[in-house]
Amino acid sequence: MDRPRRPIAQLSQSLVNRIAAGEVIERPASVVKELVENALDAGAEEISIEIEDGGRELIRVIDNGGGIPPADLGLAFASHATSKLLSDEDLFQIATKGFRGEALASIGSVSHSRIISRTAEAPDSCAYEIANRGGAISDTQAASGNVGTTVEVRNLFFNVPARRKFLKGTQTEFGHISEMVLKLALPHPNVAFKLAHNGRQVLDVPRTNAEDRYLAAWPKEFHEQRLTIDLRDAEITLRGIVGTPEIARPTPKYQQLYLNNRPIRDRFVQHALREAYRGLTEPGRYPAAVLLIDMPPADVDVNVHPTKVEVRFRDSGRIHGLVMAAVRERLLGSDLTPLAQPRGDDATPFRADMREKLATFFRAMPSEVVAPAPATSSDPTLARFELHAQPAPQTSIDFTSRALREDDASARVAAPNASSGTNDRSQDHGLASVATTDNTTPVASAPHATQPNAPAIQLHNSYLVAQSDDGMIIIDQHALHERIMYEELHARLTRGPLESQRLLIPQTLPVSSRQMAMLEQIQPLLARLGIEVSSFGPNTVAVQAFPSFLERLEPAVFVNELLERGEQELLDLHEEELLHEILDMMACKAAVKAGDPLSAAEIEALLARRELVERSSNCPHGRPTTLRLSLRDLEKQFKRTGF
Repeated sequence: MDRPRRPIAQLSQSLVNRIAAGEVIERPASVVKELVENALDAGAEEISIEIEDGGRELIRVIDNGGGIPPADLGLAFASHATSKLLSDEDLFQIATKGFRGEALASIGSVSHSRIISRTAEAPDSCAYEIANRGGAISDTQAASGNVGTTVEVRNLFFNVPARRKFLKGTQTEFGHISEMVLKLALPHPNVAFKLAHNGRQVLDVPRTNAEDRYLAAWPKEFHEQRLTIDLRDAEITLRGIVGTPEIARPTPKYQQLYLNNRPIRDRFVQHALREAYRGLTEPGRYPAAVLLIDMPPADVDVNVHPTKVEVRFRDSGRIHGLVMAAVRERLLGSDLTPLAQPRGDDATPFRADMREKLATFFRAMPSEVVAPAPATSSDPTLARFELHAQPAPQTSIDFTSRALREDDASARVAAPNASSGTNDRSQDHGLASVATTDNTTPVASAPHATQPNAPAIQLHNSYLVAQSDDGMIIIDQHALHERIMYEELHARLTRGPLESQRLLIPQTLPVSSRQMAMLEQIQPLLARLGIEVSSFGPNTVAVQAFPSFLERLEPAVFVNELLERGEQELLDLHEEELLHEILDMMACKAAVKAGDPLSAAEIEALLARRELVERSSNCPHGRPTTLRLSLRDLEKQFKRTGF
């Protein structure tokens, strides 16, 4: 059935404003955002927000800014009327929060609104007001009021019942408002904010310094786990705080990004932040961060989205690199070893089952200490802690026939040479063959390094317990060795392809057409990693060469797992990201496993390598390798008096 033809007609201004309101005013929190941003643009130093019924009945924003002159007040509710744009050129260097000139017009078209304003030049108590009832704008009238502006918005969406119907509950809507006010307050430490709901003050954010204001976005237990960021690169400034990997969360709730003090969402900045924490947090977890980017307004387009939360950088690659480098450098220069339990007077005690396991272990610990025999570079017990230039199949450890395993003890102790430091111990145990790179300098975790003369204990063939300067550390042997392998592999790749060994008999495996296409796509990357795979038929490939250090693995099994993961997770990654993922797999496969007993010399070698590797606090997948327990924590557990 043909639809009747309708003539083209220009929409009425009230309908235009309601359509604009649908884009700009999503919920009461959107109104608060627009009004608070106007107050900030007016130079306010104190902003008070009063809410009733989650914003349905009343939103009142009071500021002590410059105010609106009486002659301009009549245009406040007019569509596309603004004092923030004067020419076409201003559109490409916007330095204010609001600039479209449609916020107040849109708000007034779907509510009963009123503005009372007074400038500093006005006579005492001489203010002016104007009202807008669903698009019907009154004349400007004299009123009384303080210097600044008060905007009242009542009966929001009274004439748009469908929108009002879909608002959430009172507490939910007020939760969005509270979150919005805090988000707007973070980059403005010189402005005081107050928020009240139904007559009760909920938020009071006084003027303070920048770092204390940033911390207002985080719960108190995060405050001690922060690292400050302060970097200037030409005309771009990056400042703020980031959390340690320990406080990363499953959602980006504690991640706030700003551009020229405007809250934004930007996939380039978010990706840079995620990449900075790669290998330090578990997949799917988001680091806590408050990052503020300041740059010339002409280098960014903020006029991309009606709510102005999305922006377009002129040089997004530069911003991505700057954020990733600044955050990563700060992380690598800090001690990221997580605490075994929270600090403070309210710290919760260890779980009862863990206390019992520790007590049982120490009661059953053998009375004799197993001292390591002098080790050389040819010591076969250290083979798994080195990357050899040539394959050495005879040096791999037979876990089933080691003499130390015969006593079937759950713990072993390694006593390092008293006369040698960390670097000397590395050479004594044949670790000097590992190439010296920037990745093999002592890391910032040195304050919690193991003491040279302290014994180390293997617990349940999975964990190492050692004394540190300020207490003790507990190490996951697999996670730590995995990190060591990853960093050394990455260092090797900077000098050229990994050493590989051709197989006497190529190993074949079936592949799907999609896997075959993936193999063709990543062949250059596999060649860098010492893996050679070629076609061996319509649906079969053959592994011709494989990295020397992965001698304990079946090449076909590894390649098959890589292809299966690629189909599900890795196919859309950039080459550098894919490289990291494959190195993760290699390091995980080559590292010692939980349950592998270690000799005293191996324990010592592993701990020595810990001091030479960056990011040793986390494995490549982001799991912690080490927990530390301070003397103060121990004294609390044993209820020592005077502490």
